[in-house]
Amino acid sequence: MKKYKSDHIPEKPVSKNPMEYLETGSSHSLDFLTGGGKMGELIRSYPWANTSLGGRPQEWPSSLRTTLRILLTTQHPIFIFWGPELICFYNDAYSRSLGPEKHPSILGQAGESAWVEIWPIIGPQIQQVMRGEEATWHENQLVPIIRHGELQEVYWTYSFGPIDEPAADSGIGGVLVICTETTQQVLAERRMNIEHQRFAQLFEQSPTFMAVLRGPQHVFEFANPGYMRLVGGRPVIGRTVADALPEAVPQGYLELLDNVYTSGEAFIAKGAKFRSDAVGGSTDESYLDFVYQPIKDITGQINGIFVEGVDVTDRVIAETRRAALMKLTDALRPLKSHGDITFRAAQILGETLDVGRATYCTIDVIAETAFIERYWYAPGMEVPTGPVSYRDYGSFIDDMKAGRLIIINDVEADSRTSSAMAAFKHRKAGAFINVPVMENNQLVAVFALTNSKPRVWTDSEIAFAQEVAARTRTVSERLRSEIALQESEAKFRTIADAIPQMVWSTLPDGSHDYYNRQWYEYTGVPKGSIEKHGWKKLLHQEDQARTHQTWKHSLATGTTFEIQYRLRHHSGDYRWILGRALPIQDQSGRIIRWMGTSTDIHDQKLAEVALRESSLRKDEFLAMLAHELRNPLAPISTAAYLLEIAKNDEKQISRASDIISRQVSHLTTLVDDLLDVSRVSRGLVELENEHVDIKQVVNHAIEQARPLIEARKHILNLRTECDHAFVMGDKTRLVQVVANLLNNAAKYTPQGGEIDLLVAVQDANVKITIADNGSGIAPSLLPHIFDLFTQGERTPDRTQGGLGLGLALVKSLTAMHGGNVNASSLGNGAGSTFTVTLPLLETPAMQQGDLPGDHKIPKAKPLQLMIVDDNTDAATSLAFLLELHGHHVTVRENSVSALEAAAENTPQLFILDIGLPDMDGYELTRRLRANPVTKNAVIIALTGYGQEHDRVLSKAAGFDHHFVKPIDMQRLQRILSQIN
Repeated sequence: MKKYKSDHIPEKPVSKNPMEYLETGSSHSLDFLTGGGKMGELIRSYPWANTSLGGRPQEWPSSLRTTLRILLTTQHPIFIFWGPELICFYNDAYSRSLGPEKHPSILGQAGESAWVEIWPIIGPQIQQVMRGEEATWHENQLVPIIRHGELQEVYWTYSFGPIDEPAADSGIGGVLVICTETTQQVLAERRMNIEHQRFAQLFEQSPTFMAVLRGPQHVFEFANPGYMRLVGGRPVIGRTVADALPEAVPQGYLELLDNVYTSGEAFIAKGAKFRSDAVGGSTDESYLDFVYQPIKDITGQINGIFVEGVDVTDRVIAETRRAALMKLTDALRPLKSHGDITFRAAQILGETLDVGRATYCTIDVIAETAFIERYWYAPGMEVPTGPVSYRDYGSFIDDMKAGRLIIINDVEADSRTSSAMAAFKHRKAGAFINVPVMENNQLVAVFALTNSKPRVWTDSEIAFAQEVAARTRTVSERLRSEIALQESEAKFRTIADAIPQMVWSTLPDGSHDYYNRQWYEYTGVPKGSIEKHGWKKLLHQEDQARTHQTWKHSLATGTTFEIQYRLRHHSGDYRWILGRALPIQDQSGRIIRWMGTSTDIHDQKLAEVALRESSLRKDEFLAMLAHELRNPLAPISTAAYLLEIAKNDEKQISRASDIISRQVSHLTTLVDDLLDVSRVSRGLVELENEHVDIKQVVNHAIEQARPLIEARKHILNLRTECDHAFVMGDKTRLVQVVANLLNNAAKYTPQGGEIDLLVAVQDANVKITIADNGSGIAPSLLPHIFDLFTQGERTPDRTQGGLGLGLALVKSLTAMHGGNVNASSLGNGAGSTFTVTLPLLETPAMQQGDLPGDHKIPKAKPLQLMIVDDNTDAATSLAFLLELHGHHVTVRENSVSALEAAAENTPQLFILDIGLPDMDGYELTRRLRANPVTKNAVIIALTGYGQEHDRVLSKAAGFDHHFVKPIDMQRLQRILSQIN
């Protein structure tokens, strides 16, 4: 099969050196234009004859020539505006600051039209120099320019200097611009200033406390608001630590500061306790996380200390109370007595909140009395005995009956208790909290925390007391529930043993704690031998992982457990079981147990499997039928199209007719065979053996596979290592073998792939090898690749099925010819290789047959065409097709080479891709329209974009037609036929 490459296109003829042309007839030297890299080449080749400067650079003013020499030999960005029109010159260093909108199009252009967007800024500056006034200097000047499709914020440091020219009216011929882009520097400095400002604000607004101490005496130089709050608002700036914070000395903080200052090593503390004497004489205790960091000057000498930290008092207290709650939970778990539970709760409350007494009292709401069930008290506290009348303690009993929390910070000052002072003084109670315990909206008990001195009960202390009460109540309720549960379990076991199903239950963590009698009878295991997780060993090995994963999911989410698995019967066989379990929840929604059943569904399962297999065999038969019928239909369709376009070409008509006749005959044979699938799959097909030339077999197989290969843009590389190779066999069946392998290679190879077909004679055998660089074969599938109905994975890129009947037939038919077929692959994505081996005839009857050649398409009126596309395969394949129609086609991969080729040999029609690498198709079209030589050519857009706005863009750019890939050949032929 013919393969095109862009490097096959003839190179452009060498044109006359423009420098030689410019030097003709002049004694002036053009040395000033030598060198300069790419810009030097552009300046030398520019059509200066179309500008006011004229086309003979050697006759330009000497000052311009001198300045241009400097421009081309320096590595610094330089720009020149010359003459009244301020014509633009620049060097390679300057071009790197430009985008594709400017470079190289502004070369030789008038300054104002080249720099429209910034002319209001630089125009007056340039004119000032052109008038002979002072040169200008601009540092970090904002000069926004259009670059890469947008107006960008660009900063420059540049100077405008005069280029003397005596012939000019003002004595100034142009302006020399020496510039440096400083955008990154300016933006970096701006970000740095913003960061400095932000840092200062963060330092001032930081929620942590910060201070700076200077010198060995630790004098406060700075303290942020957080630090001032820590020390109670006392004035500290300008004072030493010892003077401003005398309480820090006995706490050891001054000693730590001295050690940091002398050693130069930072000191870090976590949760350090600090007592601060605030203004007004009150004392606050705090817990701090802080660091003392030495401050060093540029010589490394320590001259101060930076103090930073955060008040973590709330965190420390919260951690202490959280630890107390964990301790409470651990302490309550093993307790089996209501009294023991309430005592441990009272003890933890009292110790954690540092109160004198913590009691748990049951309440007689009607008598309005409390009876102390359990209590904890600190040394020195008096413990009340007997029932206590709440009316003796104040007027808050009505609030307690309603379930309200009672908080008294000072019994003497609180209006609810002031009238009952005698009772409180007798019991040394200065403050207390009563936490009600409610059941069914009725007050049944209370936790009472009592302190002998007034105190302010904080919100966190109140929340902690309520949490302890709630946990205690929960544990007590659970204890009562467990007792009730034990009483009901006996009834449950009796009922479970009476039903015919297998019944089981588990704890919340999934460990089994009960099986009914039917379970043990079904499995035949001794009672009690598979408690907790022992049931897993009774599952079939293939079902264990799946069942365990489903069970874990149900335990984690609380969703119903339902699955089918195989369980070992007491007979030793594994039978299918439907397992189902539901979670049992308490009133709070917490799962306390799982109840499950297991039902034997073995007979039902086998019936379902048989039904599915029957349906699968039907689907496989239909898939096989479609698979085999498509192969001959493809070349018939191609031959029909060939007849339509080759109406006057008898040779092509004859060839198409042969293809149709041959394939219809082949199709008829296949239909006859497929009516009896079992006969084919069992190898009962009768072969019509004759001497067959393998080259003819390959020829006809390629005819069948060609439409699919070309549709997927594959390259078919055909190689033969023998003149003739004959075998004894059925020609139709052998074509079927090779065509199936070619079609499989085409289907399982991504578009644009390669397929190699090799015919060779080796050791008295003919070997036909078909290799591709496609999706490959998974190692798990390779041993079964020739089994009946085995298929590879279906992917969106393969509209047909996988390796089904085709390879099974290949194996069967090859074996019937006394040969064999094997497959190899390195795995997914590594391609596949299939090799068919057939016995070689020693003295075959020679037959004539050629390998497939190019299909010639009748020529239309020859046209000069050019295709521009950076996708070489797409461009060359389209060129191939157009050449078969009799046209002369030139292929180019980029816009610049296309413009050069168009100037030499003007095409009548251009087919352009939009997404070209150097200059997109829109810009290329605009340039072709602007060139008098190509402005009247027909220009077609060939692109992957077909939305309405894409067509509007192509029309605006100057395209005559818009095609979406792949190209519509009939529409294209109609357009070509209309070109004169």
